[in-house]
Amino acid sequence: MHWQRLDRDNSTKVINSVKSGANEGLFSVGTSEVQRGRVNFYKDYSVYKVTNYASLPSFSFEYLSDGVFFHYLDGTEQPIYSVNDKGVLTLDKHNVMEYLAFFFAHVGDDEGDIMVINNPHDMPLLDSLAPHVYDAVFAQHKPAEIHYDGGFDAYEIEANLYMNSQLVRAQIEVSTKGRVKIKGQKKMVMQEVEDNNYADLM
Repeated sequence: MHWQRLDRDNSTKVINSVKSGANEGLFSVGTSEVQRGRVNFYKDYSVYKVTNYASLPSFSFEYLSDGVFFHYLDGTEQPIYSVNDKGVLTLDKHNVMEYLAFFFAHVGDDEGDIMVINNPHDMPLLDSLAPHVYDAVFAQHKPAEIHYDGGFDAYEIEANLYMNSQLVRAQIEVSTKGRVKIKGQKKMVMQEVEDNNYADLM
């Protein structure tokens, strides 16, 4: 995502909009920066990132907003689904993977963060892998496969994910309303011999 830094006046408007009694002292124009990132699957909505540089380390909050209403991205799917339900989401085969990467960048699971791996060079901790595991990551990488299912009005996707500290090939359903469900997964790089069939997820 390409971030654009807002000028002082627009930054002030955003900071005043996201302030509440609970975080009144977190952000101020003098010590904070506001950036906006546009995404091509939302109409009239952008991602706003507010960063406080007065603390060490600095920290950021992100929001989905049309410039008036700000939905704090709190690590759950609820704020994203709330925006989707406003009818501003448009998915197609060209942007559904971008939406999926955005979704997982802001929504993890019970075990931690999830990352879409479109390029094996993007895999975390790649340089720390043993040589044979490093080679296996590249040898087993496949581009995402996307199929639209008109009966369920959803995209059925097979893609590489990094989750639970493992590289997996996952079966994912993304409805045109932006609901995301991981339906199955199999490990791609295994140190030991294990069942390599898709495992159903609850």
